[in-house]
Amino acid sequence: MKKNSKNIVWITTLIIGFALSCTQIENTPNFVNGKNSFTVTPSTATVSATASDSLNTVLTLTWSDPKLSVGLANTLFTVYLSPTGTSFSTFTTKTFTGSLSGIFTGKDLNGMAAKLGGQVGQSITLDVKVIASQNNNNSSIVSNVTQVAFSPYGDLSLSVTSVNKVLSAANSSNPTDTLSWGKAFKGYSGVVTYQLQYAKSGTSFASPTSVPASSFSQVYTVVNLNNIAIGVGGASGVATQVDFRVLATNELGNTEYSNVVTLTITPYAANNSIDLIGDATPGGWSTGTEMYRPDPVNNPANWTINIKLIGGNSVKFRADQAWTTNWGSSNWPSGTATQGGNNIAVGGATGYYQVNFNAGTGAYTFTPITTTTYTKVSVIGSATPGGWGSDTELTQSGADPNVWTGTVAMTAGGNQFKFRANDDWTVNWGTGYLSPTGLSGWSVQGGGNINVSNATTYFVYINTATGEFFFGDATNNPNAGTPYTQMGVIGDATAGGWGTDTFMIQNPSNPYKWSIKTPLVVGNAKFRANAGWTTNWGSNTFPNGIGTQGGANIAVGTAATYAISFNSATGEYSFTN
Repeated sequence: MKKNSKNIVWITTLIIGFALSCTQIENTPNFVNGKNSFTVTPSTATVSATASDSLNTVLTLTWSDPKLSVGLANTLFTVYLSPTGTSFSTFTTKTFTGSLSGIFTGKDLNGMAAKLGGQVGQSITLDVKVIASQNNNNSSIVSNVTQVAFSPYGDLSLSVTSVNKVLSAANSSNPTDTLSWGKAFKGYSGVVTYQLQYAKSGTSFASPTSVPASSFSQVYTVVNLNNIAIGVGGASGVATQVDFRVLATNELGNTEYSNVVTLTITPYAANNSIDLIGDATPGGWSTGTEMYRPDPVNNPANWTINIKLIGGNSVKFRADQAWTTNWGSSNWPSGTATQGGNNIAVGGATGYYQVNFNAGTGAYTFTPITTTTYTKVSVIGSATPGGWGSDTELTQSGADPNVWTGTVAMTAGGNQFKFRANDDWTVNWGTGYLSPTGLSGWSVQGGGNINVSNATTYFVYINTATGEFFFGDATNNPNAGTPYTQMGVIGDATAGGWGTDTFMIQNPSNPYKWSIKTPLVVGNAKFRANAGWTTNWGSNTFPNGIGTQGGANIAVGTAATYAISFNSATGEYSFTN
């Protein structure tokens, strides 16, 4: 019988296909996704923690086993924290492996809360969820969302080597105190900047002085602390309390303050002489114009002057009429001057300015003063010859049209006078700042009446641009209206004894005013003009008084370095150490 080859092939194929249909082929492994229910539970809904809890467990999260096919040991649990209501658009995480719980220390939670915008001392509610997955992040399962409330704490601590300091000028450059602090926002990995702040105790840091810090400590020298104490209103020899704290700010704008450390500082009298010097000033770079303290008792660091400045030129502040201590800055018309800083360029037009400077903080301002040249300036009042009804005219200076002078016979007994322009009350000058003797000062528009205590003939002076005025006894000093070319302090209390003058520096803005800073020993001193005894002043009071022609020796009772000032028209003098 002839075989049909086609049938054989067909039958063979059929048998093979049948055999294959009876054998199962294994597919690629398929892992189960785990339980349908995967939940997380916090140990507490409200976490209370302080800086002392930084390394302690403050929160424990427990979750159920998702039973991934890789087993618990190979399951990754990622905890997500996010501000409530943000749908996890911003979040921070912490991961755990092979455990059904996760712990958070105070430092962990504090840093994570800070990263999410939490402020120290203010409660923030966080949404919490856990995502379970294989170690390669496959087959993830998301838990329920729960909430935890947490108040970030301040973990910034400030300390100081000592809290009581009695300062002395003799060791002004020596280091005296170190303020130290640690890292803020512990657990937070972002950028944090620091500022050391100080303010007078009792002010609650209403207007603190802030100094950027690039390290975790600040070393203060004696002169640093002295300037700080004087700058907040402290007085020489009087214990002054100053509060210090550290302000930390992270890159999210969150802030944290340290504890407050209070130093009790007893300052010495520093910077008893401040001048303004530069090619913008009347004395150029060779002679400074002395500034004055409007309130030497309550604000001894504040100095001021009204002065004509040349626009486009420069100025600096100096102490003690020397370059040892000087301040400068690149900012105009206000800023904070630093030791040895740049010349301050006068950015305004040539004219008169009120200049204010704080020798403790370095803060300064230059404010333009509107000036007018008047056709008449007079004195008027119950102390003047014409009373309140008739002006006594002054004479305009040929060198400076803003300066007016005259010799006026005045009465006393509490009588008063004022300056006014053009015989009218529209523009008038009265008391602003007065010297302790009341014979000189800086007047202001519309100020109070100026008192006259002695009936005599006075040499009267006013600069209507700056407001500076004085009136000196012309009977005691016949040459009161004549500026001298030289003025010296002389006596056995001085370095030159009774034979050699210690020459004073003439104020370039006012030729009647002289000053010097010089060491004195216990002994006697007098002032004299032009290195001769023809014209000399003395008195029996120290450290302040009014010198009279040929008066007594001025007894210096304490050896020290003194800032000495003298007005040849009024005889006023002061010795300040």
